[in-house]
Amino acid sequence: MNQRAFLQGIDAMMFAAFRGAGIANGATYQHSGTAPVAVPCTVLHDEGVQDFDDDGVAVSTPYNRVTLQLAEVSPRSGGVVQIAATGRRLKLEQKIRGDESSQVWEVSNA
Repeated sequence: MNQRAFLQGIDAMMFAAFRGAGIANGATYQHSGTAPVAVPCTVLHDEGVQDFDDDGVAVSTPYNRVTLQLAEVSPRSGGVVQIAATGRRLKLEQKIRGDESSQVWEVSNA
């Protein structure tokens, strides 16, 4: 088993456990474009996130983010995540970080 498969297996187990505990959400993902197809996925949606730099200045603007599994979707800027339980639509604005298994994106209301 390679590192990518190992990480994706661990993330799949964690996301399933988080969803069972009510922390992760069922959702769909659509690329922006002419004929987008909604793909079912599981996301972690964090609202009001505040990051503080290491420069000692405690100033931050809250933002919202989602974490997506790459085994489920191939996210890109402009794509839209729709949370199943609420119908809320979130547009992927900027990738914050990622690895071979998941990506974290800053989002805005779509």
